[in-house]
Amino acid sequence: MVNDFAQKSFFARESESTKIVSFNGFEFDYLDDVWVLNRNKKVSVWHLDKFKPLLRDDIRETLQYYAENQSAGYTEGHAVALNAYLKHSGADEFTQLGLVTFYNLAKNHDSKNNKFKEYVSSVRCFIRQMKFLGMDNNLDESIFELMDGWTIGGNDKGVPVLSNDAERGPFTDLEFDAIGHKAAHKYAEGVLSTEEYTVISMFKASGRRPQQVSDCKNKDFTWSDKFIGKPSYVGNMPRAKQRGGKFRSSFTPFGFTVEIGRLIEKHIKDQTLYVEKQLGRKLTNEQKGELPLFLDPKAVMEMKQLSSSSLLAYLKSELPHIKSRGMTGILKSGIEKLSVISERTGRPIHITGYRFRYTLGTRAAREGAGRLVLARLLDHSDDQHVDVYVANIPEFAVEISKIMNQSLARFASAFSGKVVRDEEEANTENAGAARIPCREMDCDVGSCGTSAFCQDYAPIACYLCPKFRPWAHAPHHLVLKWLVEERERLKVDAKGDMQIVTINDRAILAVCQVIEKCREYNND
Repeated sequence: MVNDFAQKSFFARESESTKIVSFNGFEFDYLDDVWVLNRNKKVSVWHLDKFKPLLRDDIRETLQYYAENQSAGYTEGHAVALNAYLKHSGADEFTQLGLVTFYNLAKNHDSKNNKFKEYVSSVRCFIRQMKFLGMDNNLDESIFELMDGWTIGGNDKGVPVLSNDAERGPFTDLEFDAIGHKAAHKYAEGVLSTEEYTVISMFKASGRRPQQVSDCKNKDFTWSDKFIGKPSYVGNMPRAKQRGGKFRSSFTPFGFTVEIGRLIEKHIKDQTLYVEKQLGRKLTNEQKGELPLFLDPKAVMEMKQLSSSSLLAYLKSELPHIKSRGMTGILKSGIEKLSVISERTGRPIHITGYRFRYTLGTRAAREGAGRLVLARLLDHSDDQHVDVYVANIPEFAVEISKIMNQSLARFASAFSGKVVRDEEEANTENAGAARIPCREMDCDVGSCGTSAFCQDYAPIACYLCPKFRPWAHAPHHLVLKWLVEERERLKVDAKGDMQIVTINDRAILAVCQVIEKCREYNND
């Protein structure tokens, strides 16, 4: 087996004394300028040679200790902090003057996004570790006394959430719902692949980090009646950011809807058939289970070079899993196809995996979830980082009302159909097109652009459907009047529960957009 994987850093082998194995099992030469610590992290360490020769080896050996015993991200953080020290302290060794200069940058820098706090804290930790490991022969004892007197506050937590940041914070209800609605329509139209729709659906439902989704294997997902007494779809989601946790060392079950469960199952089936076709042979049940839920693009080519006995060991490793940045890339490219416009910026919605996480926490807090429930939902080990979601409830309770009064509301991705002159024009596109009524206002407002069976509630769902063909001279203002009145009624009946009150806000915006498009159509 070792010979089959000789080219892979994952497998330890007899080597020169400068070859070591990272915490995640990747072999690298600690004298190289770049250390490959796992499939996601390549850590640049070339700047370590800028330190004075007497100190250089001690620093490199201490960083080697972190690479062998701590996570790749933690090791990278120390490497970045050491580079920052070299760049901003004006020193090529750890001196009182250099450390004071560096510390003052953290004290005086803008507190909203103060990376220097992290850097200073990391450098202090690193120097103390050098002493613990006996690598302090070239360090003056006075610097330890200096650092012991430092007070380094933590960075501000949850700024994107607390500030409702339009680019980095949680999505508004309009943005979040638009992603879901448009993704469903684009998948039905064949614009989104099953893989893209599965990725979007998993991020939207679970709020998990990109690394957690990319670490999943097929065997992690199953139908189970263990949790709610009837069959439900459960994902055994790998945990992340756990102290001392290696690849897939701990898991937390997460329940998905039946619809998402079926989607994941289809993706698993399609991907497994694809792999078997490429390999020219059937996989065993164990091999199928060890397949990553999302494969690295190069993985199949590597599988072709392996014997059947070596394949299982390869699949059990993290090598065939898509990298975190690749996972984020699929998410972004998929949502770009949806053309969702943010009503807050008037531009295409900005996507990161973490925005879904922030949205899940914020919506749960708004619905009354307590601190422990929020921590459990977001897969935190404790509840110390959930305060930002609870604190943000009042702002979100009025967010929709603010949006309704903004001029940018016309940009929101709500209506995606096409205005037609009248029923006759709609019938030229779809013969015998069904009329869309608004029974509450005793009027007809358009036609359906498809003959497919539909059980969605007309006309609310129609205004949000790309197949809707509103008539240019229909009384859409009556539909708007009805929806706004219904919204006001819900304020009373729902006793301020904004989750219920705002349920039709996207439809309201869609009707507003239809009215505007009809005005433009009639004026042409």
